[in-house]
Amino acid sequence: MSLKAPRAFLLFLLFFIVIVALAWVLAPYWSNSASGSGTGHLALLHIEGVISGGSGGGGLLGGEAGASAITICDRLYSALEDDSIKGVVLRINSPGGSAAASDEIFRAVRAVSAQKPVVVSMGDVAASGGYYIASGADYICANGATLTGSIGVVFNLLNWEEAAGKLGIEDMTLTAGQYKDIGSPWREMTADERAMLTDLMTEVHDQFIAAVAEGRANLDEEQVRALATGMIYTGERALEVGLIDELGGLRAAETKARELAGVGEDTPVMEFREPSFFEQLFAIEAPASPELAALRRLAADPLLRFSQGLCLNTTLRDLVVR
Repeated sequence: MSLKAPRAFLLFLLFFIVIVALAWVLAPYWSNSASGSGTGHLALLHIEGVISGGSGGGGLLGGEAGASAITICDRLYSALEDDSIKGVVLRINSPGGSAAASDEIFRAVRAVSAQKPVVVSMGDVAASGGYYIASGADYICANGATLTGSIGVVFNLLNWEEAAGKLGIEDMTLTAGQYKDIGSPWREMTADERAMLTDLMTEVHDQFIAAVAEGRANLDEEQVRALATGMIYTGERALEVGLIDELGGLRAAETKARELAGVGEDTPVMEFREPSFFEQLFAIEAPASPELAALRRLAADPLLRFSQGLCLNTTLRDLVVR
């Protein structure tokens, strides 16, 4: 009886190794890569979830999924360099995320757009950072009920000084530099610090506005500024104010991309491949518990907390559809 368990484990281990080996060998055949097909086509690229500057991912055995600026920019620049790709369709379904990552993807979209048409198809939501990215394209399609816009910046900060005092918890932070612990949750923010953070957020907001004005030829900076209140618009309302170009779904975006690329109606749209089975299997990053994540944020440098909290992100407070 005692020998059966090790034998079963060895059989399972052997089976696992065989499956992994097969996945490694067959991965190129399972993928539906948009690059290197040898004939002219359009590339379809998905931007799904919260936008981040990290590597993103999320394997079959765990990890967080989202819109990684590293992955998305890599695919955009690959599409730019691939002569068989005549244009790009971006399917965006994102409430936003990191300000820096959104700008990085926007710049990649603009680089592709300078040489090949880029058409956006908005899903349920393409707001804040999601709209930041979309504004860099040549043409934007959205459904009537799509939530978009939300051109603004938000920074959330907690202050638990009073609660910590009641629990007998004392902050022992040591700093060298007047503003080194700016944004610390252990004390009240000073007037100078509040003014500094407000100036930083205003600067990011101005960059957001300038980027939208750069991408949207039909809107100048003052027109964008008038819309940049953080307000969310439906697709129908966004069309009225000039934030999008057409009401329609993915098929409409593909049709427009063919038109702008000057290719035939039968030109295929090929999706950039998703990570292979092997890649997903080993993209493992155990998700942290909410408690552990909170402790990590607490222990992080205040500047890091600020950069991570400075988001172009749609929140429930923004869901006021005009």
